[in-house]
Amino acid sequence: MNKKILIPVISGVVIVIILMTVLVSTNQKPNEKPINDKPITEPIPIRTTTNETAIANNTAALITPINLSYADSNSVMKSSLAVKGIPMSSALKISGGSIAKYCTFYGDTEKQNSIEYCTSTELKDSDGKFLGNIHMVGSLAYPNAVLGVIQTDPYMSNLDDIKTIYQVMVESLVCDCWQDQKPGNLESISAWVDTARSHHLEATGTTSSSKITGLAQKQLLLEVTTNTEGYLWKFIISN
Repeated sequence: MNKKILIPVISGVVIVIILMTVLVSTNQKPNEKPINDKPITEPIPIRTTTNETAIANNTAALITPINLSYADSNSVMKSSLAVKGIPMSSALKISGGSIAKYCTFYGDTEKQNSIEYCTSTELKDSDGKFLGNIHMVGSLAYPNAVLGVIQTDPYMSNLDDIKTIYQVMVESLVCDCWQDQKPGNLESISAWVDTARSHHLEATGTTSSSKITGLAQKQLLLEVTTNTEGYLWKFIISN
C-alpha cells in the first residue's frame, strides 16, 4: 500500500475511535448519591465532667445570625422582657478608665483588655425586687459578648425568672430557632436551665458550666456558681 494513502486512513480511524469514546462517556450518568438539602443531624449527648457539661449543635449554619448592637439589642430585650413582666432599666454606658472598675468580667487578661465599651442594665421581678443585670461588652462599634447575671437564693425560688430572661436573650440576640434546632437534643431553653441546675446540684465543684456552640454562629455558655447567698447564674452569648 502507498504510504501517502496509509497515513490518512489510520488518522481517520483514530479520530472515529476518539469521537465514539467521547459520545459514550457523555451519555453515561455518574454514579453519585443524591444531594440532601437537609443535613443529617445525630443527637449529641450531654458530656459530663467534674465541673462542666458540654452541649454541641451542628445544624446552626442554616440560621442567619442576629447582628449585635448596643442600642438596638438593649431596646429589643427591654421590650420583650416588659411583656413578660420583668422591667429592665435603661443602659448605663461605660468606657475609658471606668471599664476596669465596673466592667471586669473576664479572668483572662487578654479578653478583659479587649473591652473598650460596656453597657449595663438592671433587671427586676414583677414585685420590683432586684434580679440581676445584663451587660454588653466589646469594641466601641459593637458588642462581642452579652452577659446575663442573676443571683438566686439557696432554693432557687426565682428559677422561672431565670428561664424567662435567658429565653428572651436567646430569641432577641441569637435566633428564634431553638424549637427547630433543639441543640443538645434539648426541647427548650427551660429544659437547658433545668439540666444545668440538676448537674450543678450533683457536681462536687463550686462552679459548673454548660456550653452550646454554633447556634446561629453564636457561642452560648451557661454557668452556675455556689456562693454564700445561694447560686450565681451567668449566661454568656458571644460571637
